[in-house]
Amino acid sequence: MSDLKERQFMFATIALIIGGMLAIQFETTNNPIVRDTRDLWDLRADLEKEKQRQQELNEELEQYSELLNQYQGDGKEEKIQAMENALSDLKKQAGLTTVSGQGIVITIEPFNDELIGVDRPLPKIDPDMLRRLVNELNRYDAKEISIDGQRIVSKTPIREVNGNIYINNEPVSSFPIEIRVLAKDNEKLHQKIIASPAVEEFIRENFLVESSPAAKVILPAFDKSMKVKFMKPAKEET
Repeated sequence: MSDLKERQFMFATIALIIGGMLAIQFETTNNPIVRDTRDLWDLRADLEKEKQRQQELNEELEQYSELLNQYQGDGKEEKIQAMENALSDLKKQAGLTTVSGQGIVITIEPFNDELIGVDRPLPKIDPDMLRRLVNELNRYDAKEISIDGQRIVSKTPIREVNGNIYINNEPVSSFPIEIRVLAKDNEKLHQKIIASPAVEEFIRENFLVESSPAAKVILPAFDKSMKVKFMKPAKEET
């Protein structure tokens, strides 16, 4: 009787193992492992981006650690000064201040402008084309962007109203449209953006796109009201 129970236990154990193996095989067959098809250059580029992001996070952490130390250790006047410095930095990050530095200037205008209105109508820019161009600039490490004198921030709307392009609820003026961009490496950004898919799309739509590096580019501040949702003033603790 003991031998029978032992055999039954061994049989059940073997059946459990085989069943588990079949289940794993079935899961693998139905959900095959997706291989990473990126080549070596793509992997290196992604690695460099992650290293850059890590460095930026470390710098930001060090900055706020230093600010925290000032709050904890300084007197009243020093704390006020630290808060003013933090506020100034936040305004700069939000695009609420005029900024300048090296960058590039991009101009967009129709091909053969002298023939417009004679042989063909004025070509139209779709808002999505400008949005894709902004996304490409950000992907290539642009620091700050303005289009037609309007500062681009996280809340900037780019849309079409009655056939006209509006940025920050302001109509875009006539051609050429000027885009100013700040960059850490303006020459590198110039080379990348001029051959980007976003610029190629403008060219396919009969627009001439020119980019030129500049030693100093000035961008205006975002001058519209910032509407903040889902936040309310905190009550002071008594």
